[in-house]
Amino acid sequence: MQPMDTRPDLKPEIDFRDLLKRPGKLFGYSYFYFLIILTGLGISYVGNLTVIGKNAVPAVVLKDSSAFVADIPFQSPATLPPVDVMKAAVPTSDMIERGKELYRANCSSCHGENGGGDGPAGVVMNPKPRDFRAIAGWTNGSKVSQIYTTLQEGIIKNGMASYSYLPPADRFAMIHYVRTFATGQPIDTPEELQALEAIYQLSRGMSRPGQIPVKKALQTVISEHESSVRRIAQMAEETTTAMSEGAEVFNRVVRDRTKVLAAFTYAGPAVTDLEQFVKMVSSGPVELGFSADVVQLSATEWSMLLRYIRETRTRGGA
Repeated sequence: MQPMDTRPDLKPEIDFRDLLKRPGKLFGYSYFYFLIILTGLGISYVGNLTVIGKNAVPAVVLKDSSAFVADIPFQSPATLPPVDVMKAAVPTSDMIERGKELYRANCSSCHGENGGGDGPAGVVMNPKPRDFRAIAGWTNGSKVSQIYTTLQEGIIKNGMASYSYLPPADRFAMIHYVRTFATGQPIDTPEELQALEAIYQLSRGMSRPGQIPVKKALQTVISEHESSVRRIAQMAEETTTAMSEGAEVFNRVVRDRTKVLAAFTYAGPAVTDLEQFVKMVSSGPVELGFSADVVQLSATEWSMLLRYIRETRTRGGA
């Protein structure tokens, strides 16, 4: 007779495998409430994203890029006539029309065609350009005398450039046109206009210096030194085939022949004194076109190097 198994048949209190198949047994209907809440939170989050968070910032395309001045204009020297501040402070139709042309050429790229501060070049500016349609908030004020000060001095902290290169009469014309963007503009007192005259002496006239475009100036400088550039290039080519002891030292320690020859064949007294030559080269060899090894030359080699540069200078006619 076999003994009977008297151990009780124990089952786990929680059947995790069954819960995985039927999660509703654990959470009941609360499972669906959690799902609804999480879905609602997700919709709320997405709905409150900014245009930056959604990566939906529209691309800004600068319009009429040909209107942007790439260089300063040619300008002949001139003596500008005096300006009567009292008369210039009173707008006329001709002044406003002239101011409109000047505004479009100088201001609209930042401040916009209608003065709203929404010009294409002002998109990336911080702070944004002034909205001329608003009376309040002007840094120096919107009176004629106050805007003239702004055009004369500029406002560095706001990125406002100075327009001191414009004749005073043109600046007054531009001021009167800018003030047409808003009604109720404040009026200058006679004392304020007299103070403007006292500061800038507009009744005496002014001398305007001449100027040429930067590109033209660079071309002029290059053309004036063209013969020297050709001469240095020829000397640099000759150093590659020279056979003297000085040439051997030169080619061993020089990285940029043109730079070295340009610096020392036209350096005047600096290439005639050995001690000064050594100090000059040792203080910045790489910047002058030498390799860093030049500082390890012996006294004899320094002397040969200087003598070779002097001989090259003589052959080049410097």
